[in-house]
Amino acid sequence: MEKQLLGYESIDLSRPNIANELKIFLQRHQLPLGKDSRTGITEMVSSVGHSCEKNSDLLSQFMSYKASGACPDDWSVAQKLILKGCEPLPRRRCFSKTVSKSGFFPFPVSLWKPLGNNTFNWSGLNCKSFECLKGKKLSRDCVNCFDLVSGGNENQRFVKAKSKNDFLVDDVLALGNGGIRIGFDIGGGSGSFAARMFDRNVTAVITNTLNVDAPFSEFIAARGLFPLYLSLDHRFPFYDNVFDLIHASSALDVGGKAEKLEFLMFDIDRVLRAGGLFWLDNFFCFSEEKKQTLTRLIERFGYKKLKWVVGEKVDSFGSGKSEVVLSAVLQKPVRG
Repeated sequence: MEKQLLGYESIDLSRPNIANELKIFLQRHQLPLGKDSRTGITEMVSSVGHSCEKNSDLLSQFMSYKASGACPDDWSVAQKLILKGCEPLPRRRCFSKTVSKSGFFPFPVSLWKPLGNNTFNWSGLNCKSFECLKGKKLSRDCVNCFDLVSGGNENQRFVKAKSKNDFLVDDVLALGNGGIRIGFDIGGGSGSFAARMFDRNVTAVITNTLNVDAPFSEFIAARGLFPLYLSLDHRFPFYDNVFDLIHASSALDVGGKAEKLEFLMFDIDRVLRAGGLFWLDNFFCFSEEKKQTLTRLIERFGYKKLKWVVGEKVDSFGSGKSEVVLSAVLQKPVRG
């Protein structure tokens, strides 16, 4: 019964390759006041993702360090674990590498001011400068997304439309009738959606991201914005019905599997308040079947279609061919 309440099958800590720090972190601790009368639990275990069990060698590499010393420069190891489903990661008792704050611009100038290379940790990345990143196509939603100079592509996002599928931020906010206060950007690239929201006095916007091929999280934070370092396989660490607006694009297509998208959509629905807006921004529909699958899934939630545009857009990441994209602004209904 207690094992069921704990909901945790411990990693075999007797293995010879298990790091000592991992053993210390995962060992069970007796409750200071003894057995809990409501749950029957007598001890607690620290939280670590179940998939960590399948990646114990990599996890031990992450947890191999000198306690109270400098953490090894292995953030890429941590990200590999996250992408393998090992979330949450264990805490560590070491000091991470620091990066000087000198060179950052004051807020709100920092939102659109280019940053210096010396304010970032480039270890584990192929590119070692923003000049390199600006020439890379990192994803469908991040082409030149580190170019913040006036007149650049990123500088025009959400305020200047290139196609009928590019909704303007002011038009979407108007649909919220002044009720947009807290926002969540899923797979938000370099954080420009949050920056546009701040420009319009929506000051609580969180950007979900990972550092795949670029220092996305550091860049977002350096702009004075809030990055959430989390994969889309993880349940969002937010209470129900908290966001007024959720923005997402093709990053929703987690692995291209309909089942994973369905689970993700239910979690989006959970954290979006009734009457809140879900802005689906240029979602690439690789086939008619993909478009129909997404359309049927959205219709299951009973959202009101405030804007719904299906068009074509050049796939600047990959083929370079025109593909079908769906953009929509949907309003969550009040249920039961």
